[in-house]
Amino acid sequence: MFFCIYIFLLHFFGDKHSLTHRKRNLNWEEHNIYSYSFSLPKLSSLFWRDMMRTQTFILAKRMGRLKLGQPNLKSQLHSSPTLGCAPHYDKGVSNDLPKLPVPPLAETVQKFTEFSKLVLREKDFQETLNVSNEFLQNSQVQHLQQSLEKRSKNLSNWLTPWWLNVAYLEARTPLPIVTSPGITFPRFNFSGVTGQVECAAKFIHSVLKYHHVILDGELAPDKAGGALLDMSQYQNLVGTTRVPNVSKDEIRYGRDQKEWARHIIVVRNGHSFHVPVYTDSGENLNVEEIQTQLHRILVESESVNEFPINVCSSDERDAWATVYNRLKNSSLSSTQSYENALFVVALDRCADDVLNPPNDSENMKQAIHGGGTHHNTINRWFDKTLQFYINTNGYAGLTYEHTPAEGPPLAMLLDFVLDQFDKNAFPTSSTGKSKRVSPPKKLCFELTEDDKKAIVTSAEKINRAAQNLEVVSLTFDHYGKNVPKAAHLSPDSYIQLALQLAFYQIHGFSPPTYETGTLRKFKEGRTDTIRLPNAASAEFVALAAESPNHHELGDLLQKAIASHKHYSNLVMNGKGIDRHLLGLKLTALEMDIPLPKLFTTPAYQRLFQFELSTSQVPTRHDLPMGFGPATSTGYAVCYNPQESKFLFSITAFESCVETSAKRFSRQLTTSLLHIKDIVDKAGMLVPISKI
Repeated sequence: MFFCIYIFLLHFFGDKHSLTHRKRNLNWEEHNIYSYSFSLPKLSSLFWRDMMRTQTFILAKRMGRLKLGQPNLKSQLHSSPTLGCAPHYDKGVSNDLPKLPVPPLAETVQKFTEFSKLVLREKDFQETLNVSNEFLQNSQVQHLQQSLEKRSKNLSNWLTPWWLNVAYLEARTPLPIVTSPGITFPRFNFSGVTGQVECAAKFIHSVLKYHHVILDGELAPDKAGGALLDMSQYQNLVGTTRVPNVSKDEIRYGRDQKEWARHIIVVRNGHSFHVPVYTDSGENLNVEEIQTQLHRILVESESVNEFPINVCSSDERDAWATVYNRLKNSSLSSTQSYENALFVVALDRCADDVLNPPNDSENMKQAIHGGGTHHNTINRWFDKTLQFYINTNGYAGLTYEHTPAEGPPLAMLLDFVLDQFDKNAFPTSSTGKSKRVSPPKKLCFELTEDDKKAIVTSAEKINRAAQNLEVVSLTFDHYGKNVPKAAHLSPDSYIQLALQLAFYQIHGFSPPTYETGTLRKFKEGRTDTIRLPNAASAEFVALAAESPNHHELGDLLQKAIASHKHYSNLVMNGKGIDRHLLGLKLTALEMDIPLPKLFTTPAYQRLFQFELSTSQVPTRHDLPMGFGPATSTGYAVCYNPQESKFLFSITAFESCVETSAKRFSRQLTTSLLHIKDIVDKAGMLVPISKI
């Protein structure tokens, strides 16, 4: 995956050019996601000042790592992890992949002007052309380009170390809604605590099984169009934790531990438990044995924890770091248990909420933020990469911390888990030998009065934020990717055009749009931005909205899809503009030289105000993903194309009167049907037997 440049964009550019601000000139505080007293434009200057002061770019020079051999769990004991800052791999296909290139400067500037023209007034665009020409001729800019090219030669990936810092670890806003996505499972056929515990045990067993598939090097390499993709992110999933610190967090990779942990954390009613999932000699527990472990914690977690410290992990990062540093002094063994754990499992409760009965949209809220402290946010530890939840009502899902991995590795893990359920691949019988298993241990946190006040404050913030996020889960089942495939059209580009049309029908213009483009063709690659609108998409959308039966729509649709597909291919081959411009800007900041004028133009500011943030995360099972919008007046849409249906998760903020996820969902359905009608009338469909 994935997408999550959101916090970076908010810090980097502020929010002053978003939809409502351009129309009403409102202050950010009126639409602040978390209703904090500070404004993001103010944070922007603090962000860059702190980045310069702390010299975070030395991260790129610290690439040495402990090399993790094949673990023998039978001989392992717990140990303290070694802090890691960036991935380094000696195994798999990653070392055989090319390095991420630095695009030619002239090509990036040319694309920059092309995209700018579509979102600017003519006067501003003329200024952009002049500034762009000056930018190309500027000797200082040429020096920045050369420095970036030199960095590319010296590092495995010139972008990723920066990206981890700027987009994630230095970000001070909260994780839920802003950067942490959620993924939901199809509803399971059980209800009550007994079924919940059985399902949770199967989840745990399946994830541990996949963990060993990764450790044993048994993963088949991912490919895109026949090209091998970087597999390093798979090794970041299990045992990884983001550790809060003032100014900049740290990431602890499970793979960097000398020995793998043997426990997980289970949370119920705000109570946390250290739960061994291997025997004392290192053998896997079967499903029945895991169930026994889970049943042992039920008695100690019947009442709701009055002061669940987990809630503070939902707060802005400096506030959480302040509390966390106190906890490390008073409750070190408990914080270490969380940091070292393989993953977290929450045994959630079904709230008796008549106004919001259980459904797919409500379940997505549980995945994104836990529903607030009156629901299940008290069971979330947002720092952990993997935290699964299973509710007593049969709903389940995953909240994941985005720093160590994009969406596709998570999707592969979850497809594997559901495969185990489909096959009922859960051994329950033991070998007959007596197994020695340490019992679960309740984690104790010694809380000061300041800690308790912090819990109350954090709860108020996350409850406001959760209430402000509108979430709609849409299953479009009129057709799926079978239709664009039959018309020889890219399903991804097809869906993107439908999203553009839906937005235009509501708001009357084509917005700056972000789509995640993978860079995993390159060693340690993460993402770049596939941009819309382009000239062809803007022409198609405007005509389709204003003259829905126009005879040229079929040709314009094909051109728009081809144009989007072309730029998608450029991005995935390392020729996108967004990360290149970011690299030039960060190079200037690192060298302590003034930013070139291009970075202060209206075009640059406008292009990075993504009022439509999107990502495709395909899976074999029904596993939609959701996340929050990039701007206070925008939408976020994550989609999962299936053969005969499309799964969408759409979010917007209740505080913005001009956006509505429900309205967007209805308009998206209309747009998809409209485009299908265009395809039909243009005679573009080819019988499946001829494809």
